[in-house]
Amino acid sequence: MKKNFTLILSLCFVLALNQQVDAQDRTFGIGGMLGDPYGVSLKYYLAEDKALAAGLGFGIADEISFFYITADFLLHRLYDTGWDTGSVHVYYGPGVSLYDPGFGDMVISLRGPIGIGADFNNAPLGIFLEAAPYIDVSPDFYFSFMGAAGFRFYIK
Repeated sequence: MKKNFTLILSLCFVLALNQQVDAQDRTFGIGGMLGDPYGVSLKYYLAEDKALAAGLGFGIADEISFFYITADFLLHRLYDTGWDTGSVHVYYGPGVSLYDPGFGDMVISLRGPIGIGADFNNAPLGIFLEAAPYIDVSPDFYFSFMGAAGFRFYIK
C-alpha cells in the first residue's frame, strides 16, 4: 500500500510540473493527507482569502479504526514572500467532523483547524500542514487534536 501511495504522489507531482497555471485561477483541488486522519483532501476556493475544505479518511488508535469526514470553512492570510515560484498562506477557521469509532455510534465534533500552506505558480500543486483541536459534542464530550500534512492537485 505504501508503494502505491508513493507512486500516485509521484505521478501527481510530475503531471503538476507539466502544466502552467496562475495561482489565483485555482478553484478546486483534490489530493491526499497523512496524519490524523489519513485520506483524501478536497479544497474549493470561494475567494482568494476564503475556502471550503473537506477530508475523507481513516485513523487508527488503540486497536480500533475510525472513519472520518471533515468539513471546514477557512480564512486565509496571504503573505508576500517575494518568491517567483509560489506563495505562502496561513489559514484558520471553524469546522465539523463526523467519525465512526466502530461501535455503532457516530461521533460529532467541532474543530478549529490552523495551518500553513504553499501554492506553486508554475504548477497546479499546493501543500499544507495543519493542526486541528477538536471537541466531541455527541455522544460524549472529549477534547483532543488532529493533525495532517498533505498536497492538493488543482484541476480547476
